[in-house]
Amino acid sequence: MYYPYFRGKQFDLLALRTLLENDGLSKKVNPIIEPIKNTAALHKLLSYAQKKQHSFFLVQNPQLGEFNTLNASILLQELPAKKALLVNQPLETRRSSADLLVIDQPSIALASDWTDNQKPVFIPPEFRLLNKVIGDKIISQDHFTRLPKLSFYQACTDEPFSSDHLSYKEKGFLGFSDFSIDSRIYYEKSFPSTLLSLHLVYFSQEQLRIHHFLSTEEPATQKEKFLELMQEVCAWQKVLCHESLTKGLSLLIDYADQKKFPGMGVMRKASVMHHMELMSRYLEGKS
Repeated sequence: MYYPYFRGKQFDLLALRTLLENDGLSKKVNPIIEPIKNTAALHKLLSYAQKKQHSFFLVQNPQLGEFNTLNASILLQELPAKKALLVNQPLETRRSSADLLVIDQPSIALASDWTDNQKPVFIPPEFRLLNKVIGDKIISQDHFTRLPKLSFYQACTDEPFSSDHLSYKEKGFLGFSDFSIDSRIYYEKSFPSTLLSLHLVYFSQEQLRIHHFLSTEEPATQKEKFLELMQEVCAWQKVLCHESLTKGLSLLIDYADQKKFPGMGVMRKASVMHHMELMSRYLEGKS
């Protein structure tokens, strides 16, 4: 079972909702959302997920953003989703119940009493934690290589992303997780760049890899950079998704065919859609 972790960014939420609307998200994909902003996109996604009877987890004690207040915490309890709880205080002192526990601070988790725990635990692969924590475990790894400048990806445009989907069961885990095309570290804005980029995952002999597509600096406008970038993406089309386009990749190609620049937000949405749909196909045996 796959539990991708999202920090509630608008275009990530829009990506998940679009996939739900188009039946592109497997029921074996159970997203975890740590909400940062109280937006219409969040409410619409959770409402639609409930309508489609698709399992989503909502972190009820986020550490950043608009929900990090008492009143907002009460609102979170009322939203239609299973609840996840960040373990940021000793487990035995928690007052609220949850369907899933997320280890946020390893030192606190190590100091907690796990004897009576019966909830699944979202856990990084740290030896001491794995031996201390009792309960079904979901392995959580940050696979995305985040570099301070886009130009640094030119040194390694293609690299392994994850093989957790191949090994989590034999290692005794209930499921596996990642942060999609993002990193564990939360950020609002990236550094300005004279390049455009797309980070797209693909399967190669069942291993999940990621390719960092980069424009050059020469084109004067964002539109020209995007169209240049998409020439390489189109050349990689069969590698990225074989004979059947994902909806995310199709969205990007449609903009390129129309000679339009979709904006950075839509590019991110399309990249997340592509990742989630590829994982859905794999888990359903359709890759």
